[in-house]
Amino acid sequence: MRLLFALLFMVTLAQATTPYLLTKIPSVYPLVEIYSKHVPKKYIEIIKKEIIKATDELHIKNDSFSERPLTIFITDLSVDDKKAVKVALLMGEEVKRLDDGEIVFALTYFNVDIIEVDDEDFDILESVDFLLEQFKDQYIEDNE
Repeated sequence: MRLLFALLFMVTLAQATTPYLLTKIPSVYPLVEIYSKHVPKKYIEIIKKEIIKATDELHIKNDSFSERPLTIFITDLSVDDKKAVKVALLMGEEVKRLDDGEIVFALTYFNVDIIEVDDEDFDILESVDFLLEQFKDQYIEDNE
């Protein structure tokens, strides 16, 4: 039985961009959080406009508050002497747990891109666009 479950899980992952399911998303709340000394705060509004553009293309409402934030979260990362910026695209929402029926807030989508910061010539918008394109592709695939 475990082998069957593992095989089914691998086949599902092989066909999807991420292990998340992007169906029944009527609205999102675009949000940008920057906790990086390498990315100026001026990018908050620029990136938020990119999220709005992507969700408009998918016909997902984004013009008012939604309890489903679609967030770009940018943080610094370092390993040894290498510096990087981690750009994550995540969505969270309240879900009902099957075992006890309790309503909890859970991440229902997560994808990440890491950019090495060897100089100040990196393009944060390229990473944002990459993550949003993957989100759009999976949304379209999941809603066919």
